[in-house]
Amino acid sequence: MKPTLVATDLDGTFLGAGSLAHPGNMAAAKDVAAAGITLVIATGRPRRWLQQIDDLRELNPLVIASNGASVGPLCAREPDLIHPISTASVEAFAAALPAELEPSFAVEYAVEWGREAQYPSVRHDDDAMHVESLPALLRRGEVIKVLARTEHLNTDDWAPVALEAAGSDLTCTFSWFDPHGTVEVSATGVSKGSALSEILATLSIDPADCAAFGDMPNDLEMLRLVGSPFVMAGSHASMFEHGFTAIGHHHEGAVGEQLRSYLL
Repeated sequence: MKPTLVATDLDGTFLGAGSLAHPGNMAAAKDVAAAGITLVIATGRPRRWLQQIDDLRELNPLVIASNGASVGPLCAREPDLIHPISTASVEAFAAALPAELEPSFAVEYAVEWGREAQYPSVRHDDDAMHVESLPALLRRGEVIKVLARTEHLNTDDWAPVALEAAGSDLTCTFSWFDPHGTVEVSATGVSKGSALSEILATLSIDPADCAAFGDMPNDLEMLRLVGSPFVMAGSHASMFEHGFTAIGHHHEGAVGEQLRSYLL
C-alpha cells in the first residue's frame, strides 16, 4: 500500500551509523516527497539538533521534536506549536524521585535548554544556555521537556522508577539506552503519537493511510496510531512485543528501502 504520509524517527531509524545522515535514506525521502507522499520527521531531539537532516530543507517537512512537545516546519527558527509542562507537575515529579538515586535534571524550552550543574552537557558544541538549579530553570520560561538522569541505575531500571514518580500528571518515556539512566518527561498526553494525530487531523488524513518508523519506547504511540508501523532490527527489545513489522538496521538504510517500495 502506498501511504499518504510517512513519519520517521531519526536516531536509530532514519539516520545511519553514528547518527549521521544516511545517503540512501535521504535520497529515498526526497523521492517519496516528489511522488506526493507527505514526509514528517518525528524525533526526541530538540529542534536545534537537526543539522543531520539539513539536506531535507528543500522539502521543509514538518518536524515533531522533543517527543511531540514541539511541532513546526524544519526551516522555521521556532516551532508553530508547543505543549508546555506545568511547573507544579515537574516539581512534584522531582520530589517523588528517590533522593538516594541523586537525580539531576535538564530542561528544554522552545529554542534553548538549561541544566543543573551536575547534569552533564551532552554535546561539547551545545552546552546549556543556563546552568542553575531546577527551580530556577523552571522560572525561566515555558518548559516543554524535562530530562531526569541518575548515575545509579541504567535506563531500563530507571524508567519504571521515573514512571511511578510521574504518575498521571506527566508523560514519561525514553529514546536511548544509557548505563546512566535518562528519561524524558512531557506534559500529560504529549507524545509523538499525539502530535502526529493533530497533524493528520489538520491535513484530513486517515491514520490508516500512514506509515511510521521507529526503534524506541518514545515511538510507541506514533507506531500504534498508523496503519503501517515499522520497527528497526536494532530496536529496544520492548518494541518487538506489539506486532509491528520489523525491517533491517538503520545503518543499512532499511527505511530508505521501504520508502522506495512505495514507488514501484
